[in-house]
Amino acid sequence: MLKHGVSGDIIGTTNAGEKVLVEVQQKKDKFFKDRVQYYLSRVIENQVHTSEKYELPRIYFLGLLDFEMFPEEPAEYIHHVDEMCHGKKFFPKIQKVFVEIDKFFELENAGTTKDDHSDAAQWLRAIKAIVKEESAPEKILQNETFQKLMDSVKLINFAEELFNVEVKNMTDLQAEHEEGLAEGRELGFAEGKAEGYADGKTEGFAAGEKAERAKADKEKRDIAKGLREDGVPMDVIIRRTGFSKEEIESL
Repeated sequence: MLKHGVSGDIIGTTNAGEKVLVEVQQKKDKFFKDRVQYYLSRVIENQVHTSEKYELPRIYFLGLLDFEMFPEEPAEYIHHVDEMCHGKKFFPKIQKVFVEIDKFFELENAGTTKDDHSDAAQWLRAIKAIVKEESAPEKILQNETFQKLMDSVKLINFAEELFNVEVKNMTDLQAEHEEGLAEGRELGFAEGKAEGYADGKTEGFAAGEKAERAKADKEKRDIAKGLREDGVPMDVIIRRTGFSKEEIESL
């Protein structure tokens, strides 16, 4: 059984109950080894927590590397890493295997691994054919497991293409919908702006008119006040300004 997990790209369980962690690392990372230990510790902790005992199953870690991690071994692309004590494995239940993918194909191009027909080599060739969308070697296609893998990938790609087409159609419909909403908002904004401008113009005109009336009223009051101070008869001031006797006397 395989599943994606927080510790590693894939966590699997064999029929014997053994745990398998698969991590695909594309770029060299100085903390990659630290993460490997962290991933393993998480699996170990979960096993103890689940079983409530310290007896662990075998745990395998498989690192598929798209970079060179072991430059000191230029002719080897598979590396088994164990804790050793006096020439013996200290804890054989945990096994770590790292595969340098690029190095394998560099060795193959050089003719070194051309006759390597191990399961690991065949898997790498099959994966390359899938990733590069190349024709798989005839020997790989004769293997039932790899044939099923190729057929599954074709179905997945076909389903993914259908999915992408459907997503595109949905995206186009959504875009049309949003474009319609945007046009509606823009039209509404323009109309509102025009109405607001008209309203603002009216309000501005009213305010200006009110200011002009206030200014004229003040001038009339100043004139009335000046006439009164000059001793002009009250009836003449009333007739000239239109103010009442009380308004003139209050100036």
